[in-house]
Amino acid sequence: MSRLTVLTGTALLVVAMAARAHTPSQPPHQLFNEGDLKLESGEVIKDFSISYVTHGTLNANKSNAILMVTAISGNHHRIDFMIGPGKALDPDKYFIIATDAIANGLTTSPSNSTVQPRMSFPSRFQSSRSATWWNRNIAC
Repeated sequence: MSRLTVLTGTALLVVAMAARAHTPSQPPHQLFNEGDLKLESGEVIKDFSISYVTHGTLNANKSNAILMVTAISGNHHRIDFMIGPGKALDPDKYFIIATDAIANGLTTSPSNSTVQPRMSFPSRFQSSRSATWWNRNIAC
């Protein structure tokens, strides 16, 4: 194996691990319990909860909210580099809701479901429950 391959692999591993780290200074993980989540296949994930964190403060007319959704099995730390004063997602200006994807270990997953342990979750979902949470709590 070439030295460049080893260095590249090590750099990617460091970046990936940094994207997963959650420090005490960051906002706490929260869970929104949606109840049963119906999938396109007709199957149901029972007692579904989505994990998320928020940054900033929601203004009185709820016009400064931004919903950020992560990719399959991703977590909200993948967008940490964009959040902060003076960055694209500035918590001094915006109320940022960063969700954790289904099957990432924080949101309901086959690995942490007490109601349906080891269920094989289909890869396509009826809709993002993040949108449901958004509509009920922000857009109303």
